[in-house]
Amino acid sequence: MTEERDSNIGQEGIESIRIAGKRIDDLPIGQGNEAKAGLADAKETARMNSINTINAQYPKHRVDYLASRITECQGNITRINTSKSEQANMISEYAGHIKLCEHRDKEIDRLGKALIDGALDDKTHKAQLRILKLNFPPYNVEAMEAQIIQCQEAIERCDIVIGAENESIREFTDVMAQCRIRDTELAKYGAVAEGS
Repeated sequence: MTEERDSNIGQEGIESIRIAGKRIDDLPIGQGNEAKAGLADAKETARMNSINTINAQYPKHRVDYLASRITECQGNITRINTSKSEQANMISEYAGHIKLCEHRDKEIDRLGKALIDGALDDKTHKAQLRILKLNFPPYNVEAMEAQIIQCQEAIERCDIVIGAENESIREFTDVMAQCRIRDTELAKYGAVAEGS
């Protein structure tokens, strides 16, 4: 008479335990009770091994920490976009002033030619120049052009920072998704992530 052996091939954890080729539930009562007394420790060990395996597979960050970092990056992007708008407004304003200065300079040249041609007398020429200078402030065009270049460079730097912040958001989102999977898997074993 040959005893039938129960295979543990393909079994994991507690289900893979065999004593003399038999599952614990199939042992005689005395031996089965002894084996079952140690079964709780084996189950807890299997549970802890599963928890440790999950913790080793996933990032250690907390989901709420990652969410706060994403919110911080989004706030930075909003502030940087505001700065970009301010820089663009300054460029428009300076470009407008430059156009006015160009118009003023053309008018001054026209008045100068009219004076030379004799179309204007000196008193009228001076009066019209005075009116022109009152209507068109004497801005420094070169300084405004330099400021426009600085504003354009600032906008380019803003774009670089926004790109970096978007990359950070993408990375944090990826890690947060992994951490949520980790938390779901840990919950199956009644555990929570470290630091949660």
